[in-house]
Amino acid sequence: MVFNYKIYRFKTIAPFVIFLIFLWGFIHSFFYYSDRAISLQFFLSTLVLFLIYPINKYKIDLDRIAKVSGIIMVIYTWISFFIVTTGLPFSDAYYDFFFNYSTGSYSLRDFVDDGIITFQMGTLPFLYLSLVLYYVSFLKEKKIGKAIILLIFFVTLALGGSRASILTTIITLVMITFIKSSNINRIRFLFISIPVVITVGSYILINTNVFDKGEVSNAVKLGHYNSFWENLNFFNFFLGEGLASYYYSEGAHAFKAYTEITPLDMLRYFGFILTPILYIYMLFPIRRITAYFGENFLFFVTFFMYVVNSMTNPTMFNSYGFLIVLWYWSKILNTSEIKGSEVINEVKTVKQ
Repeated sequence: MVFNYKIYRFKTIAPFVIFLIFLWGFIHSFFYYSDRAISLQFFLSTLVLFLIYPINKYKIDLDRIAKVSGIIMVIYTWISFFIVTTGLPFSDAYYDFFFNYSTGSYSLRDFVDDGIITFQMGTLPFLYLSLVLYYVSFLKEKKIGKAIILLIFFVTLALGGSRASILTTIITLVMITFIKSSNINRIRFLFISIPVVITVGSYILINTNVFDKGEVSNAVKLGHYNSFWENLNFFNFFLGEGLASYYYSEGAHAFKAYTEITPLDMLRYFGFILTPILYIYMLFPIRRITAYFGENFLFFVTFFMYVVNSMTNPTMFNSYGFLIVLWYWSKILNTSEIKGSEVINEVKTVKQ
């Protein structure tokens, strides 16, 4: 990318802005107690975002890449689940690899009284994008094969036990269905979906402890949140404390360099000035506001819901999270370029 910069069209400065924000956080972290390895990892991960220029130049099909990657991830997840749960001679060694390198997790979550077995690869949240893309294809073609793929994808995602991932995926699919429907079908959809949402929501509230403050995961996150405000002062409010800076969390009862609550971490790292700029440039890579409506609104909704998911899970500022950012940016930049060329052609036609 560096050697061929002259052939690229720099239609967005978002990668440069985000890189500079993380550079500031990386340098600033040297003046605070921080995890040096994680700080460096956070900083270097932003280099992935500069791939948007060759992706845009060579029209790389990220939809196809995401779909194929999703299939590979599903296959790998179920093979790993089979190995870990069947007690094969090498099952213990395979699970130790998961545990030692944090590539996956296998546990019992206490959402309900008897608990639920969960299993996920570390990059399983990326399956969200693959599932959404297959769903859009299914709405166009209505093929039974894509419906089966969707079901397998959703079961695999649910196996991971991430409530936020499951909930945001369902909400995204519902919103896409609404966007793709005619006005009459939208009214019908609302009449059907509202009672369903109320019924399912009431059942979850009554029969599970998904939203219970005493549930282990919820208690930890609330502790992170409370400790964040206790750690806040005049200086770190504006400047932050640098990438991967430590603070004491009453949720974990330990010093933490990062948590599951990503926005709070970003506020700790960059402060209340740079963090909003960071999210603005991720969500709006180009200035023209009309680029996010029309056909592009579906892409915006898909990415926005992934950002919402990252608010309670560390799924954004890492390698696979930035790949989803690249997918979103490529959609916005490519479609805006097409629309721009259409306007130019129309002007030429009028002049002729």
